[in-house]
Amino acid sequence: MNPSRRSMLIAAPSLLLACLTARAQAHDHSHHHGAMSDAGKDPADHSEHMKMMAHPEFTRSEHNYSIPEASLRDEQGRSVALAQSLGGNRPVIVNFIYTSCTTICPVMTATMLQLQRTLTGRGPMPVFVSISVDPSFDSPAILKAYAARHGADWTFLTGPRPTVLGVLEHFDAWRGTKANHAAVTLMRPAGGKSWTRVEGLASADQLAGIWKDLRA
Repeated sequence: MNPSRRSMLIAAPSLLLACLTARAQAHDHSHHHGAMSDAGKDPADHSEHMKMMAHPEFTRSEHNYSIPEASLRDEQGRSVALAQSLGGNRPVIVNFIYTSCTTICPVMTATMLQLQRTLTGRGPMPVFVSISVDPSFDSPAILKAYAARHGADWTFLTGPRPTVLGVLEHFDAWRGTKANHAAVTLMRPAGGKSWTRVEGLASADQLAGIWKDLRA
């Protein structure tokens, strides 16, 4: 499904690896003990993210994703039709995070913020969207507080768990538990027909370079 037309493997900066590893090792997951996901796995198990940090690479590929007809809610509590939010001819950049994540999600949000600043004044500004992979916890109010804490001025989306999981599966961003969700950034330039999928830990400069290629 969604076959890749091209793939590019690039190493992430060693400094990012060091920061991520230190943060993950220092975090106390005691408040998660006893909690299990629908898949029967401990949601505090960041083993897949730890593998990512041990081998910080990313792949780039092209996909013809359609946009699901799903109704979600943004950080203000407003109903958002995903097809309207991500559709049309507008340029769009999307990632997937959850607010209680202590490993890659804060870094991905910081990367998105830096990317937004880097792209300012460099042509049409893309619409930035972050979709929560933990809709059971991430209410609009919690997403709003998370955005404020990180200085993130873009749209954050959540919604009913079955609806959100359907969206995540559609974009191949779900790996059975929130802690092991795929580190995915999706990009589509203005008028673009396909999506560029960047999976793994890419820096803001690397993402900006990819975006520049897409707009060329």
